[in-house]
Amino acid sequence: MIETKPRYHHGDLPNALLHSARILLEQDGITALKLRAITRHAGVSATAATPHFGNLAGILSALAAIGFEELSAAMSSTHGKTPREIGLAYIRFAIANPGLFTLMFRNDSVDRTTPDLQKASKKALSCLTPMVSHNTTATAFDNATQIASIWAKLHGLAILALDGQLQALTPTPLTPITLEKFLSNTLNYT
Repeated sequence: MIETKPRYHHGDLPNALLHSARILLEQDGITALKLRAITRHAGVSATAATPHFGNLAGILSALAAIGFEELSAAMSSTHGKTPREIGLAYIRFAIANPGLFTLMFRNDSVDRTTPDLQKASKKALSCLTPMVSHNTTATAFDNATQIASIWAKLHGLAILALDGQLQALTPTPLTPITLEKFLSNTLNYT
């Protein structure tokens, strides 16, 4: 008699794969995100992801979409936030989720044409709209350039904070409290 190994079955394989990818991303960085590593971590065969995501870019694009949804939620969690609070929420999200934040903006890792990713990234970008100074004569182009300027400042500060580069600007070591104050002071929006 030949013994057969019991087959492992996930109740929700797509979410299990995304969860495994996120764990690997935050533990080991973006270079650890290989299809075999993700499926091994989820406890399934290397081909199990194909029906759900197609390939590694499919999994990473879905994970990036989740990141943009979480970023949107962070920036809009309290109705009526001030521009400074929205900006701080963007940077806090990056600091709390460094691997995911990095993945969200990596064109070499994700497929930007994925509908869920496009929708989620547009939703996150729309959260920056309240930071634009409202001028009744401003055109859509003017508003877009203001949003680009605001986004560049927020994203640049987030990357500098993640890379530890802000420390060089301060006379004393940055603690979480002083980093928060430093970032808040850089976002001098009214």
